[in-house]
Amino acid sequence: MNTQEIATRLHQHCQNHTEAEGLKELYAPDAMSIEPMAPEGMDPVSKGVEAIQAKHDWWNGAFEVHEVNMEGPFINGDRFTMIFDMDCTEKSSGNRWQGKEVALYEVENGKIARETFMMMPMPG
Repeated sequence: MNTQEIATRLHQHCQNHTEAEGLKELYAPDAMSIEPMAPEGMDPVSKGVEAIQAKHDWWNGAFEVHEVNMEGPFINGDRFTMIFDMDCTEKSSGNRWQGKEVALYEVENGKIARETFMMMPMPG
């Protein structure tokens, strides 16, 4: 698959809540996921599809997601971005928050090799 096809498939998996299938289908086995603002005690770098799936599992266990809207994908050569606009509640505290996150995906050899997430500051 080329970058456009991968980006389109990832967008579909995110819309359909089939992200685990997307990991298997679209990611290189040694892909890296980088969360510069990882929660305290968590490694900001997840290496390998299993570690990325574990990060997804942690997220799903820690947050109730009320709504996610996506913009993109925006393609640039072998990279693409998507913007996630989220409305979530942290299960442990009950705190509800809204935020935007930009995700940069890098494609190598027909697979996602690296993803980097950047939180956008919200006004207020």
